[in-house]
Amino acid sequence: MNHGTRLPSSLLLVVIAALLSLLLIFLTEAALLGAFSSVWIRPIIRVTCAANLLVALPGLMTAKQVAWLNYLLLSITTYVVASTTPIAALWIIPRTAFLAVRHAFSSLW
Repeated sequence: MNHGTRLPSSLLLVVIAALLSLLLIFLTEAALLGAFSSVWIRPIIRVTCAANLLVALPGLMTAKQVAWLNYLLLSITTYVVASTTPIAALWIIPRTAFLAVRHAFSSLW
């Protein structure tokens, strides 16, 4: 039953999710450098994360619906916990771990 509505492909959705993740990485770094007011950065990040959730929804109608369902569940979790996307979390987690280790051992040098 095609009503003339064409859903985006999984590839397009992956590209959009990756771009949103890169945007979140950029925003996080820019905020750490003081480029944004602390009043504005959290709402901007939340809106970007909400857009990421919306990307996963049409993915549920593709052939890769199980993968998109997992991405949606991870996106909901990360939105609630850290206001990021799963892809951006792959960058943020090691970076944060590095900063924590560097801080912990900074007294040694």
